[in-house]
Amino acid sequence: MLIMLNSLAVPLKADEDVFAVKDNATRLEETFDSYREAVDYYEEKLEEYDNLLLYINDRLIMMEYGIVQFNTDEACSLEIDYYSTSKNEDDLINGCYGIDAAYLKTDYDKDRVYFMVSNDIGYTSMDNVILRPFEKIETGLSVYQNHDRFTHNIMSQLDHDFYSYSIDLDDRLDFLSEGDFYSYDGHYFYDDFRTMIDDYRNDTRENSISETPYYNYYQYLPHRSITNYSSEELNSYINESLAINGRLARYDDSNLDSAADEVNRSELYGNIEDFFIAESLYGTNAMMLISSAMYESSYGRSLSSYSENNLYLSSAHLGEADSADSRYDSVADSIYAHSRYFISARYSNHRRSDYYGTFYGNKVSGINVNYSPDQYFGEKCASMYYLLDYRLGNRDRNDRALGIITDKDSVTFYHDEELNSRWFTLSDISEMSFVILGEYEGSYLISIDNSFNDDYEYDFDESVAYISKDSFSCTLNEDRIRGYDLSYVHYDLSGGQICGYSEIDLFEGCNPKPYKEHYEYIGTDENNTAQYKYIEAIDLIKSFNNVVELGKDIDLNSSLLRVFYEDSTYRDVEVNTDMISGYDRNSEGEQNIRITYNGVSIDKKITVSSELKELRSAIDEAIENKDYQFVKNNLPRLKYQLSFDQIRNIDRSLNEADNRNYYIEDRTRKHDISISGLDLALSEMSGLRYFGDTYYVILRNAPFLDADALKKHSEGYDFEVVDSHNISFRFNFENIELLSPVIVQIDIPDKRSDMIYSVYHLARNGDVIKMRTTQSDNYIQYMAKESGSYVILSRPSVNEYHIADTVENLSYENMGIDNHRNNYRLFAIGVISLIGIIGIVLYYVMYNRNERLWKEFRRSLPTQGIVQEEKPKS
Repeated sequence: MLIMLNSLAVPLKADEDVFAVKDNATRLEETFDSYREAVDYYEEKLEEYDNLLLYINDRLIMMEYGIVQFNTDEACSLEIDYYSTSKNEDDLINGCYGIDAAYLKTDYDKDRVYFMVSNDIGYTSMDNVILRPFEKIETGLSVYQNHDRFTHNIMSQLDHDFYSYSIDLDDRLDFLSEGDFYSYDGHYFYDDFRTMIDDYRNDTRENSISETPYYNYYQYLPHRSITNYSSEELNSYINESLAINGRLARYDDSNLDSAADEVNRSELYGNIEDFFIAESLYGTNAMMLISSAMYESSYGRSLSSYSENNLYLSSAHLGEADSADSRYDSVADSIYAHSRYFISARYSNHRRSDYYGTFYGNKVSGINVNYSPDQYFGEKCASMYYLLDYRLGNRDRNDRALGIITDKDSVTFYHDEELNSRWFTLSDISEMSFVILGEYEGSYLISIDNSFNDDYEYDFDESVAYISKDSFSCTLNEDRIRGYDLSYVHYDLSGGQICGYSEIDLFEGCNPKPYKEHYEYIGTDENNTAQYKYIEAIDLIKSFNNVVELGKDIDLNSSLLRVFYEDSTYRDVEVNTDMISGYDRNSEGEQNIRITYNGVSIDKKITVSSELKELRSAIDEAIENKDYQFVKNNLPRLKYQLSFDQIRNIDRSLNEADNRNYYIEDRTRKHDISISGLDLALSEMSGLRYFGDTYYVILRNAPFLDADALKKHSEGYDFEVVDSHNISFRFNFENIELLSPVIVQIDIPDKRSDMIYSVYHLARNGDVIKMRTTQSDNYIQYMAKESGSYVILSRPSVNEYHIADTVENLSYENMGIDNHRNNYRLFAIGVISLIGIIGIVLYYVMYNRNERLWKEFRRSLPTQGIVQEEKPKS
């Protein structure tokens, strides 16, 4: 047996400690004064009772079957130190990325709890974890699900039965039936939790459902490979399928998902070619670079991608040592640095102690080991690659033969196919994966990870070696064994001629991103020679705010740079973070920042002020003291995130004092809608005070063009449109602006408990904004910042949402009277009545006048000698 259930080492003695042994069904409870007595009794009764538990002072320290729950903090900043017995080194793990691990044993004397997670066996202090017996876990555990796809559903808390992550890893697996399966190594799967724990303790997998281990292709494909896609195809996907049409101009994260709200903007925009250049220069698969960038930067909308021009979790200055606080001059630089220094120089170097292979991997192998405390980082990047490949046509799927090595001792790499000329040896390999290029009797020709270039460029023809077939525990896609058909491609980067390899024709010319200082590239001539246009000057025609809050980034929204050319033409371009230099968010006072476009620069003075930061603290204090009028008066001055409950509570208090008249009008005639936050968001308006004013919330069907634009942005993320509507806010007949967000609660026509809902908004400037959204049993609630069109989106979820409906402050039941329209109606009725009376009076006046004239006329006839014939009598 590899791992004993517990340790019988000499116990720590503490007179005040009370040890207790209980069974899972609470039929047994015996107490002891010492650990030795308790553990002896525990061992004696193991076979007699079901899942025995050993406590010290009501704290569980040992059990037969259960999980280890990692401690976490609210900010998800707590990283647990543990020692990996698989790798024989210290490591870190963060429970927010996966809170449960398989419990193996406890060494009470040494303060150690042993566990397995992400294929790694390790131990940590008992203070870092909570032990939970399997039968007493009221929520689900992290499981793999084989349904329409093969998915890993991961728990990050055990207080509610919700999976925090649902990672699509593969198409449905044929060797598994439909359902949920336990696994903490990702290779072997079990439908019974206890059977799995027994196998882990006995260092076997003989009782698993699968006879052979499962290796996810995307998780074990090395970076030392080449994608079948081109930059044009990825650009088309980014620009058309995801409908991304520009770079980020600001960072607002009102929905608190660690990504900018503008879903039509991304720091990936305009930088796709750089991933492919990096592939050719440094031998790092472009699709893998893009997939990890998409995951790490939330599709290019993370704070670090905006403020630091960094698409990745780690950073290194080009040409310098690693630095956690580095800001790249451009987003492209972060791509090259990650490819060159992290993958090619660091994670590919077998001489380094942190070399575990260049595939995504897990906690015992691949870049996941040292790159992130997220134990499932490798799976998440692999999932992004899988889904990206799926949407583009599956051209990379299982395209290469992979050899998996799990030898615990050593593996030798040779120069020749006869295995005579030894190159180097790797020892203590837990898992390693290589692309197989050829087969020679008893050996395979593989691509090795090492770069033998001082600049860390990679030569796919040179970096190869032979390994004995006996060294491989298994191979994937043996029918795909083949070499690379490479062509030589030249790149002109920053004026220097640099060369790289490419398996496919990535670009039409030799220079995919030509650059010439003070010039703008405009295309190539018939000889494929780059053509340029001279830039005479630049000017900031639409500026950003000159005052920036201390600690915040510059808001570049709507700022425009005009570029003047020597031929008297010009064009306007949006200012992005690549153009800004010299800004220090943490330095108060006046700063001179520089805006540069293709080597042409202008300076601009800004003031970094602590006043707004102090105001933020004052609003915090006012909310705590319930000084809601102060909150209302000062909210418009800065971006302050109020919670849903804060908006409801503040608005309710203000409404009791203001006693305004609100009226909801649903012109779609199909929605149940309610609102909170109007008193907080609407300024005081003056109108027909003596006749009655009305604040309106008007719901209409969204214009077709608006709904179509919003739908386009949803499809690329696998959302479906549930409903679209237009909402406007008015005072009497005048449209008004919101000073702060309001909560709109609206019913969902096709409400399903296994759906997760989002709301997108088409802003006035054309941006598509993801709104902060919650959902309940029958409604969704979102924060609206302005009048306009909104769309409700749905996507299937592995969770079921049963959440009590909330009550908003204004609804159909308690809204006011439509005073303003009623007054106009009364006025109109009065005017019409008055006109009628006047008409009647005029009629009688004219009638009497005509009668009088007629009588006078008849009386005058005899005087004129005219005799009227009398009417004969009957």
